[in-house]
Amino acid sequence: MLLECDRPAFPLRRLPDELVLEVFSHLAQPDRLKMCTLSRRFNRIATKLLYRRIYLNDSNVVRSDYMNVAVNWTLLSIPSFLNEEDSRKIANMKLRKLIHSLSVNPRNLRSVQWIRINWDLDARLQKTILSILCSRGTSLQRLENVTDPACNEIIANGAVSMSRVISLDMAPPNPLPEIPVPEEYIPSLQKYLNARISSSLSHLTLFIDPAKLFNYIHPLKQKLQIIDLKLHWRREFFDRKYFIKRVREPALKKMSDIFDVRTLKTLTIISWNESLIAREIQMIMEFKEFVNLEDLSLISIKQNFDVLVTLFYNLPKLKRLKMDFLEDSLPETKNSEIFLTILKVCNNLQFIDMRYEEMDPQIIALEETKFQLHQECYCSSCVHVFENILKKKLFLFPDDYYLTDIHDIAAKDIFKMMKFLSLLPYSKACDCYPSVRTQPMNLDEFVSRMNKNLLFYRQTRGQLVAPAGRRSDTEVSDLGRLALSLPHAPLTRQDVIDCYHALIHHYRATYVAFLKGFPKLRFLMLNDIPTVVVEEHKERIFQPIFYHENYQTNLTGWSKSWKRHKGSNGDTVTRKATVF
Repeated sequence: MLLECDRPAFPLRRLPDELVLEVFSHLAQPDRLKMCTLSRRFNRIATKLLYRRIYLNDSNVVRSDYMNVAVNWTLLSIPSFLNEEDSRKIANMKLRKLIHSLSVNPRNLRSVQWIRINWDLDARLQKTILSILCSRGTSLQRLENVTDPACNEIIANGAVSMSRVISLDMAPPNPLPEIPVPEEYIPSLQKYLNARISSSLSHLTLFIDPAKLFNYIHPLKQKLQIIDLKLHWRREFFDRKYFIKRVREPALKKMSDIFDVRTLKTLTIISWNESLIAREIQMIMEFKEFVNLEDLSLISIKQNFDVLVTLFYNLPKLKRLKMDFLEDSLPETKNSEIFLTILKVCNNLQFIDMRYEEMDPQIIALEETKFQLHQECYCSSCVHVFENILKKKLFLFPDDYYLTDIHDIAAKDIFKMMKFLSLLPYSKACDCYPSVRTQPMNLDEFVSRMNKNLLFYRQTRGQLVAPAGRRSDTEVSDLGRLALSLPHAPLTRQDVIDCYHALIHHYRATYVAFLKGFPKLRFLMLNDIPTVVVEEHKERIFQPIFYHENYQTNLTGWSKSWKRHKGSNGDTVTRKATVF
């Protein structure tokens, strides 16, 4: 019998190219790069994957220390802590190298199928790479996040893109709304739509109400069989002359007159406004006809209870849901009712990204002008966080519990600062798209910033002390000349990890509610914390995707406890959903 170490290596070289490609497709980008150095054959296969789907990021992408996520994207490698200007300089420099690689190597160019552009990258470089891909990238299928109207002509007239690209991104007239629209914008858009609108389109992004666009700007001849639709709701001041005379009859009155109900699977609505106007509410209501929707994202939408409940009740096939509502837009009770509606109707969900804090109070809560600590989990790890970090470092003195100005929050609410300082990465969908930082940050820098905030706070309260070993009578009488320090040990990297893990433990009741209500759930982004469902000891639990570092779950045994109390009054969430 062979020992484990004596077993022969898996004969990867004997596999046909198709299977090697499948194996490589599950590797992270650094590992694919290593495969390129093994042999000419592996170089050819790995290179095809490296250039297939390119994500042109202009800031650091956070990698998971627990699992490979969004591995199908090739990224620009950018350090984790640089100011935005330096980060963008590096991104543009690497974009130039990518352009050179595509220009001189036809094999690389022919491998590109999908490219996502960040609109903060250099506009000239964006046009250059689009020109190359649209004219000679024979495998090109999708262009995502094209936001410069100057690129319309490049895409419409490209030898490849004019017939093979199945996506259309309508670029906005300006980077920000409510800026005067250039006179040439609508005429240019009309030409672009005339060249690009066809039955072959499957992915569409619009910055104008579809009814206005296809009634007044472009005469739509037949319904669009779109699979993936993204709508941006912005306040743009277009010249009214373009919206007086319709270019088609009869008028298109609702979304199902424009888009084929049978084909639309993915819908994303992004609001740029603080409130919804009547027309936007009407559009949401019209989408209840699209009963085949499987993926719905509502970004920066102000909650409207009646509208959303009606919508969700008509979308039982949803598999993915992302809800990023404007904060403080509804009382907590109605937010709970929206969640319970989803729980009752959309139980086929596999991916959920939402904020829901109604079942558990925040660990550090501000009640009027006083901080309160709420502990829900009493495992040894959480006891350590409360006793040795929160109470001995952040809330050491009785005065620390009282709020005097905004700097108190920056110094003491470590959980709020994790979000504010971008320690937690953002992703359109953590399993499918890379997770990026919305501002320069990494774990070490976060620790440094928090300690600086603490030092400033304690200095303003007169709480700093002389360093240990230097407090002679002479020194004590002249503390002003000493380099004073914190009256406790500074925060450490491990402290932040422990606090992050305690935050996840704190939401145990909420996590159990999701596990009970969504049996097919695979990924949950709860309150900006991305987690993945795994099975341990024949039980589904959540594990954090980022900053895992030997995380120990407090969910073990939830399913056995639930089965014992199933149907009883102890199952509060299920009972509420049923009553509702």
